[in-house]
Amino acid sequence: MKRGYWIIVIVLIPALLGSCGLVEPEPELTPQEVVTKFYRWYIGYPANPLVDKAYRDSPYLATSFIQQVDETLASFELGGADPFLLAQDIPVKFTVGGAELADDRAVVSVDLYWGGNPDPSVRQVELHLIDGEWKITGVSFPD
Repeated sequence: MKRGYWIIVIVLIPALLGSCGLVEPEPELTPQEVVTKFYRWYIGYPANPLVDKAYRDSPYLATSFIQQVDETLASFELGGADPFLLAQDIPVKFTVGGAELADDRAVVSVDLYWGGNPDPSVRQVELHLIDGEWKITGVSFPD
């Protein structure tokens, strides 16, 4: 058979198997990329994403976590800690560390930096693989 034919076969068979659900496609973004994209958007948001409820439209958050944040915000009477930052202030910068992976779960470390303090404040961002995409399902302080 001709060389071009084999190239087509090699390219089409995995694509067809993937579309039939026989081969699980790799997630488009890694857990670290999801966390980076979310926090870059969140910290750079031109207003308050909690007040505007803009987080609800984030493609990086699991529906269950959005509902949890909604419930947390509804329980605040006179303010409270931001559920994504676990703080009241907006950091001046952040860095994302490596991911600890276990099957369909991941934990990514995020260092938040506030003005004038060279020491980061560490958060752990939990993610689950949902419908082939990594989604943020929680934020906590490290153990």
